[in-house]
Amino acid sequence: MTSLAVEKLEKVNLTKNFFTEEECFETILRYYLSLETSKVKHNKINKTIRNSKTFLFADPILCEKFGHERMQFQLTEYVKDCFYSWHVDYYETGRYVRRKSYTVLLNDDFTGGEMEFDSSGILNMSIGDSVSFSPHIRHQIRPITSGVRYSLVAWAEGL
Repeated sequence: MTSLAVEKLEKVNLTKNFFTEEECFETILRYYLSLETSKVKHNKINKTIRNSKTFLFADPILCEKFGHERMQFQLTEYVKDCFYSWHVDYYETGRYVRRKSYTVLLNDDFTGGEMEFDSSGILNMSIGDSVSFSPHIRHQIRPITSGVRYSLVAWAEGL
């Protein structure tokens, strides 16, 4: 792999105020009643790897906001002691491949729950901030120590 490819793979981009506070709260309210226990590979529940609640959905208006035609979205809720250990987002559905990952922090009235990247450490995010990165980059959500953390996770998909 060339150094340019490695540099591209490891790049993490933070966009401040990608969502307004109103958009953050609307997103939580629209989808939080559909949250279910999160699953890992092969549709299994394993709370030693991932302890959270999630809801997967499609939303053409959000696709426009992110600037991609085909995306999958996920509202995620972490309460006290919940986390998602080191993982990558890369996934192939057979026809589509995850090309880019995004996380938008929908609230910031919690402690713990930092997003950490293997290549660049802990990312300091505030409500409405978005981070974009290659789905090949290892990352985790550290345990929540108090409050509830909500995030919108999104994946741009391509052939």
